[in-house]
Amino acid sequence: MTDLDLRPLFPAIVVALTGLAVLLAQAFTPKGARAPAAALSLAGLFGALVAVVVIARGAGRGSVLAQSLAADDFALFFQALILAIGIVAVLLSPSYLRETAMDRGEYYALMLFAIVGMMGLVSALELVAVFVALEIMSVAVYALAGLQRDREESQESALKYFITGSFSSAFLLYGIAVLYGLTGTTSLAGIAAKLHSGAASPAMPGAPASALALVGVGLLLVGFGFKVASVPFHMWAPDAYEGAPTTVTALMAAGVKAAAFGAFLRVFVQALPGLAAQWQPAVAVLALVTMVVGNLAALAQSNLKRMLAYSSVAHAGYLLTALVAAPGVGTAAVLFYLVAYAAVNLGGFGVFAALTRAGREPLSLTDMAGLSARRPLLAAALTVFLVSLTGVPISGGFVGKFYLFSAAVTAGYTHLAVVGMLMSAVSAYYYLRVVVAMYMQEPVGEDGWSRVTPGAGLALALATAVVLILGVYPGPLMDAARAAARSITIL
Repeated sequence: MTDLDLRPLFPAIVVALTGLAVLLAQAFTPKGARAPAAALSLAGLFGALVAVVVIARGAGRGSVLAQSLAADDFALFFQALILAIGIVAVLLSPSYLRETAMDRGEYYALMLFAIVGMMGLVSALELVAVFVALEIMSVAVYALAGLQRDREESQESALKYFITGSFSSAFLLYGIAVLYGLTGTTSLAGIAAKLHSGAASPAMPGAPASALALVGVGLLLVGFGFKVASVPFHMWAPDAYEGAPTTVTALMAAGVKAAAFGAFLRVFVQALPGLAAQWQPAVAVLALVTMVVGNLAALAQSNLKRMLAYSSVAHAGYLLTALVAAPGVGTAAVLFYLVAYAAVNLGGFGVFAALTRAGREPLSLTDMAGLSARRPLLAAALTVFLVSLTGVPISGGFVGKFYLFSAAVTAGYTHLAVVGMLMSAVSAYYYLRVVVAMYMQEPVGEDGWSRVTPGAGLALALATAVVLILGVYPGPLMDAARAAARSITIL
């Protein structure tokens, strides 16, 4: 009966059933009336979050479904994070959807199905399950990116994201095939054991095991590099972030990146620890190039969504600096930073979504000019998010970067920490110029932005609180991150 333990699947089942309920509610809502899609989505996400908490505190903690999905501390940590991201994204959505004429039930259903894929991605214990969960997430996000059917930018975003996502999935699948051919298993623990013992599968007789293993690792690294938007696999990110609906961009920047890094960590820490001496230098090179290219490209952007897209690329580089120290302190540092980073991105993109009116969004410095006079609380919140992205003390971003760079130094990659700090200083220019525009420039034209709705206000308040609390009291979250990291380093 151990193989039939469904407890690791309970939270995802709750979200999936909620997605189906949202579709049915939309289908049976009378024409002209509004389906309760947002309320249903929130109820389902809260229910799934309660299920995660119950499993974490009860006998279900550590349970495994058919050696494919786990409810270990690592999976529960990420599932709680992903569900929290989903709740904030749903809170931001109703007002934005009304102002952009996208108030359709399939939006919430697709968001819920994407979250199901994310939750599977971080709990998968074997590579086929990783791939299936990745595709569930990706297909839903492709559709969400192109949901504004009357905007060419949205269709371009979805198409580019789909094409590059397909390439990345192909690389990942080829990597899975190589490792399966070499070891005869897709289980992460099984692959680690076979590579450690040097036993190769007879499926590839006569082939040098070490060379094939490195080919498989390289293909996996390319596949995950696309998903986390590391250089040189990042070119989809600016167009996808710019063209997608802003609330979808927030989900992509926070949820998709968190889930991708969660799978990245689990696969490389659990399945490939024996090859760490080979893949860590490659990850270090990716981290270095990603930090530099992401920050320098962001300097040249006038569109704020594109600026934050390149910022997202740069932050993937910061996260990769700690991944070279995994397993160990690097894993916990990545987990902590993903929480702070998710709050900052949801808040930053959430401000743009909350101000959207009649399809027009504040996406330039001119649009942000004098915002402090018109929306003082909103300007203050955005300042907190931008300061945290820069890495200024008394913010979650500062503490997170401290942990990331400390992990890199511990692993002997001091040069990565130095470059990371230099690039953080560079990033201050493009982040703080938005603050300058809000507080030191006069408003341009009439105030044509929307008033913040209670739901969006609550979402932004939650994001702001997380950033500030993590800046002054990071201990509890770091303890949880360390516990989650230990659960995947003990095979």
